[in-house]
Amino acid sequence: MSKQETIDLINSSMLSLMEFTRKSRGPIKGFRARDLSILIYIHTDNEHHQVTMSQLAQNLKVTPAAASQIITGYEKNGWVKRVRSTVDRRTVYIQITDEIKEKMLEKWNCHQARLNEFLDMLGPEDCENFHRILEKMIDFVQEKMQEDLYVM
Repeated sequence: MSKQETIDLINSSMLSLMEFTRKSRGPIKGFRARDLSILIYIHTDNEHHQVTMSQLAQNLKVTPAAASQIITGYEKNGWVKRVRSTVDRRTVYIQITDEIKEKMLEKWNCHQARLNEFLDMLGPEDCENFHRILEKMIDFVQEKMQEDLYVM
Protein backbone atom coordinates (compact mmCIF):
# COMPACT_ATOMS: atom_id res chain seq x y z
CA MET A 1 0.00 0.00 0.00
CA SER A 2 1.40 3.41 -0.95
CA LYS A 3 1.71 6.32 1.46
CA GLN A 4 -1.09 8.18 -0.37
CA GLU A 5 -3.37 5.14 -0.15
CA THR A 6 -2.68 4.99 3.59
CA ILE A 7 -3.47 8.69 3.96
CA ASP A 8 -6.70 8.20 2.00
CA LEU A 9 -7.63 5.22 4.19
CA ILE A 10 -6.94 7.18 7.39
CA ASN A 11 -9.05 10.11 6.15
CA SER A 12 -11.88 7.79 5.10
CA SER A 13 -11.74 5.99 8.45
CA MET A 14 -11.83 9.26 10.39
CA LEU A 15 -14.84 10.48 8.39
CA SER A 16 -16.64 7.17 8.97
CA LEU A 17 -15.90 7.33 12.71
CA MET A 18 -17.12 10.93 12.91
CA GLU A 19 -20.33 10.06 11.05
CA PHE A 20 -20.93 7.01 13.24
CA THR A 21 -20.34 9.11 16.36
CA ARG A 22 -22.67 11.86 15.10
CA LYS A 23 -25.48 9.42 14.34
CA SER A 24 -25.17 7.53 17.62
CA ARG A 25 -24.93 10.62 19.82
CA GLY A 26 -28.66 11.03 20.70
CA PRO A 27 -30.91 10.90 22.77
CA ILE A 28 -29.85 14.36 23.94
CA LYS A 29 -31.40 16.93 21.61
CA GLY A 30 -28.87 19.32 20.13
CA PHE A 31 -25.92 17.42 21.58
CA ARG A 32 -22.56 18.08 19.87
CA ALA A 33 -19.03 16.72 20.37
CA ARG A 34 -17.94 19.95 22.06
CA ASP A 35 -20.88 19.69 24.48
CA LEU A 36 -19.73 16.20 25.42
CA SER A 37 -16.16 17.31 26.06
CA ILE A 38 -17.34 20.22 28.23
CA LEU A 39 -19.71 18.02 30.22
CA ILE A 40 -17.01 15.40 30.72
CA TYR A 41 -14.60 18.09 31.91
CA ILE A 42 -17.14 19.40 34.41
CA HIS A 43 -17.81 15.92 35.75
CA THR A 44 -14.25 14.57 35.81
CA ASP A 45 -12.06 17.58 36.66
CA ASN A 46 -12.05 16.83 40.37
CA GLU A 47 -13.42 14.42 42.96
CA HIS A 48 -16.43 16.65 43.70
CA HIS A 49 -17.58 16.55 40.04
CA GLN A 50 -17.96 20.31 39.78
CA VAL A 51 -16.03 23.32 38.51
CA THR A 52 -16.20 27.06 38.94
CA MET A 53 -16.99 29.32 36.01
CA SER A 54 -13.40 30.62 36.00
CA GLN A 55 -12.01 27.06 35.87
CA LEU A 56 -14.31 26.27 32.98
CA ALA A 57 -13.39 29.48 31.14
CA GLN A 58 -9.69 28.75 31.60
CA ASN A 59 -10.10 25.19 30.33
CA LEU A 60 -12.08 26.34 27.28
CA LYS A 61 -9.74 29.29 26.71
CA VAL A 62 -12.65 31.72 26.64
CA THR A 63 -13.72 34.65 28.80
CA PRO A 64 -15.81 33.97 31.92
CA ALA A 65 -18.70 35.75 30.18
CA ALA A 66 -18.48 33.36 27.21
CA ALA A 67 -18.31 30.37 29.57
CA SER A 68 -21.34 31.71 31.43
CA GLN A 69 -23.24 31.99 28.15
CA ILE A 70 -22.45 28.34 27.33
CA ILE A 71 -23.57 27.23 30.79
CA THR A 72 -26.79 29.24 30.55
CA GLY A 73 -27.65 27.31 27.38
CA TYR A 74 -26.80 24.04 29.12
CA GLU A 75 -29.03 25.01 32.05
CA LYS A 76 -31.94 25.63 29.69
CA ASN A 77 -31.39 22.15 28.24
CA GLY A 78 -31.32 20.65 31.74
CA TRP A 79 -27.73 19.46 31.34
CA VAL A 80 -26.12 21.38 34.23
CA LYS A 81 -27.03 23.20 37.39
CA ARG A 82 -25.34 25.94 39.38
CA VAL A 83 -24.67 25.14 43.03
CA ARG A 84 -23.53 27.63 45.68
CA SER A 85 -20.58 26.65 47.84
CA THR A 86 -21.45 25.81 51.44
CA VAL A 87 -18.12 27.30 52.53
CA ASP A 88 -18.15 30.57 50.57
CA ARG A 89 -21.57 31.68 49.34
CA ARG A 90 -19.94 33.88 46.68
CA THR A 91 -18.55 30.80 44.90
CA VAL A 92 -20.82 29.07 42.41
CA TYR A 93 -20.03 25.61 41.07
CA ILE A 94 -21.27 24.02 37.87
CA GLN A 95 -22.39 20.37 38.06
CA ILE A 96 -23.96 18.13 35.47
CA THR A 97 -27.48 16.95 36.28
CA ASP A 98 -28.29 13.38 37.30
CA GLU A 99 -30.30 12.92 34.09
CA ILE A 100 -27.27 13.77 31.95
CA LYS A 101 -24.99 11.61 34.12
CA GLU A 102 -27.29 8.66 33.39
CA LYS A 103 -27.40 9.39 29.66
CA MET A 104 -23.62 9.83 29.51
CA LEU A 105 -23.11 6.57 31.39
CA GLU A 106 -25.53 4.82 29.04
CA LYS A 107 -23.63 6.16 26.03
CA TRP A 108 -20.28 5.26 27.63
CA ASN A 109 -21.42 1.68 28.25
CA CYS A 110 -22.65 1.40 24.65
CA HIS A 111 -19.33 2.79 23.42
CA GLN A 112 -17.39 0.29 25.55
CA ALA A 113 -19.50 -2.59 24.21
CA ARG A 114 -18.79 -1.50 20.62
CA LEU A 115 -15.07 -1.23 21.35
CA ASN A 116 -15.10 -4.72 22.84
CA GLU A 117 -16.84 -6.05 19.73
CA PHE A 118 -14.25 -4.35 17.54
CA LEU A 119 -11.30 -5.68 19.54
CA ASP A 120 -12.81 -9.19 19.54
CA MET A 121 -13.11 -8.93 15.76
CA LEU A 122 -9.44 -7.89 15.49
CA GLY A 123 -8.13 -10.78 17.54
CA PRO A 124 -5.14 -10.74 19.89
CA GLU A 125 -2.36 -10.17 17.36
CA ASP A 126 -4.06 -7.32 15.48
CA CYS A 127 -5.16 -5.88 18.81
CA GLU A 128 -1.54 -5.74 19.98
CA ASN A 129 -0.44 -4.11 16.72
CA PHE A 130 -3.31 -1.62 16.91
CA HIS A 131 -2.29 -0.74 20.48
CA ARG A 132 1.34 -0.23 19.42
CA ILE A 133 0.32 2.00 16.51
CA LEU A 134 -2.08 4.07 18.66
CA GLU A 135 0.70 4.69 21.20
CA LYS A 136 2.97 5.91 18.41
CA MET A 137 0.18 8.16 17.12
CA ILE A 138 -0.44 9.64 20.58
CA ASP A 139 3.30 10.25 21.10
CA PHE A 140 3.48 11.98 17.70
CA VAL A 141 0.45 14.18 18.38
CA GLN A 142 1.68 15.16 21.86
CA GLU A 143 5.12 16.02 20.49
CA LYS A 144 3.59 18.20 17.76
CA MET A 145 1.30 19.88 20.30
CA GLN A 146 4.35 20.76 22.42
CA GLU A 147 6.07 22.20 19.35
CA ASP A 148 2.96 24.24 18.54
CA LEU A 149 2.97 25.70 22.06
CA TYR A 150 6.45 27.09 21.49
CA VAL A 151 5.61 28.50 18.06
CA MET A 152 2.89 30.79 19.43
